[in-house]
Amino acid sequence: MSQTRTIGLFALAALAISPLLASWTTALCTDVQRGWWRPRPVSTAAWLFVAVPAAALAALAGVHTPSPAWWLFATGGAVLAVVDVRTHLLPSRLVYPLAAVELVTLMSCAVVNGDLSQLGRAVLASAMVGAGWFAVAFCSPGSLGLGDVRLATVAAGLLGWRGWHQVFAGQLMIWLLAVVVAGGSAVAHRSTDVRGMKVPLRLPLVLAPLLVGL
Repeated sequence: MSQTRTIGLFALAALAISPLLASWTTALCTDVQRGWWRPRPVSTAAWLFVAVPAAALAALAGVHTPSPAWWLFATGGAVLAVVDVRTHLLPSRLVYPLAAVELVTLMSCAVVNGDLSQLGRAVLASAMVGAGWFAVAFCSPGSLGLGDVRLATVAAGLLGWRGWHQVFAGQLMIWLLAVVVAGGSAVAHRSTDVRGMKVPLRLPLVLAPLLVGL
């Protein structure tokens, strides 16, 4: 299958499940504790607010391997990004299942390929990056949350599957995009001081890994 066709199919698949993604987003933003994953009606505006980024991120996922794992990250990441914009939180109710599904997907791909080296590198990259982000969060609780640590760990695993260069490039890209997002937020609020401002900096954690290697 050509890369262009894969990109198109990934975007269409994300659009096909976008009503469910929008339903999850609404539930997670309203702090529904039980049954947040069940489909529920959403407004057209709420659907578009999730469908557009989900399709765009899924299209970016089409250029990466293993494709299923990246598509899952893109669609799940779209929900997390929208939730973070609205609540400044990355709910573990979605991050943990996403991480589990990603692990199973990578394990399945390793078995199919008959090569466990990529899986081992992905696990090691997750552990190293996760430990680094946790250390920063522990030493400076106001700068990072545990949600950031969890999502950074998942992203590092996917990049680790491809190689160490991608892992390091992904970390650099995350922080560069974080600066851009912080600057954009300051301009939007007409402020030169973002220290006391709640900025949705988790978006780079979703977008940066997908941009690495384009």
